[in-house]
Order: sequence, then C-alpha cells, then structure tokens
Amino acid sequence: MATRPQAGFGVPESEIDPQHFIVRISENARVNVAVIEDFGISGPKLDVQDNAYIDQIERCSIHPRRWRMVATPLKNTFNERLKSRKYRPGRWATGDNRVHRLLGREMSVLLWAVEQCDESLVPAAINAWLGLRPEERWWLYAMAAHSSGKSGDHDRGWRKAIRFGLTEGAPLPDSYRSNFLDQL
Repeated sequence: MATRPQAGFGVPESEIDPQHFIVRISENARVNVAVIEDFGISGPKLDVQDNAYIDQIERCSIHPRRWRMVATPLKNTFNERLKSRKYRPGRWATGDNRVHRLLGREMSVLLWAVEQCDESLVPAAINAWLGLRPEERWWLYAMAAHSSGKSGDHDRGWRKAIRFGLTEGAPLPDSYRSNFLDQL
C-alpha cells in the first residue's frame, strides 16, 4: 500500500504552505495546549474584531489534563480516516503538531466543548462528538469560528452552544452508565 507524503495528521507535503492547524504541546505539563489555525499561503485573513489582517489565529487554549482526556479519541478518529485515504497515521508529540485543515476544524469543535465544562462531562462530549458526521462538525466549526472563534471567546455565542450541546444533552458512554441494580 503506497502512502502519500504528509506531515503530522494529513497535512500534504506536496503543497507549498497549505492552510492547516497547529497543536502546540509544551514539554512543561502545566502549560496549556494551544490550537492555532495557520492560513498558510492563502492568508492573511481579515480579522473583523481587530480590523487587521492576520496569518494565524489561536482557536483554543486547553488545560493539559483535559487535552490528555481527548487526545487519544482524536488520534484514533483521525488515523482511521487517514488510513482510509492511504495516508500514514499521525501521533501527538511535544512541540508543534500539524493537522489537516478539515481535521483541525473537527478537533476545534471537540476542544471548544470540553475547554470549560465540568471534567465529569468530558466522556459525554467525546461520545457526542464521535456521533457527529464530519460534515456536521465542519458546520458547527463554521458557525462558531465566525463570531466566537478566538481562544478567549469560550463563553460566547456558538462556542457556548457547542459546549452545552455536546456535554449536557449527550448520553454517557456505556462504560460510564450504571444500571439501577448496581446502585442498590
């Protein structure tokens, strides 16, 4: 099986400076994990909030403990999709991890859901996120990124709706459920 040249999670090496996401994982376990959208050669984009042109936007800054809770489900989901398209699987490492722009949008939706929620709801958010089709995740990203897509916008508009939609309304995975007899 031939694999296509790529870096990180599906970022093509054959393109010159493609639009992608960067997941910056620090060696220091107390430093938040930063998720940055890099517009690449297609940028810069006009930031309507600051009325300036920018090449990169920090989309999320998440506590390392929460990152560790979602990192494996993200990696497994992304690698499954990459393998189906004959790309090499990726892995998270300390430093800058490049993520394909569409996978980065999907990742942002999950991270936005868990960045401020109660930690006990993170498994429910993962379960709800896994239940969404990629196109649904892209749509949620598009709705949130326009008005509340920066790192500090976690309690506004669509970002807040994503958090409640994926954590509060989602059933817990089977491993977290207990039946009535177990409680007696």
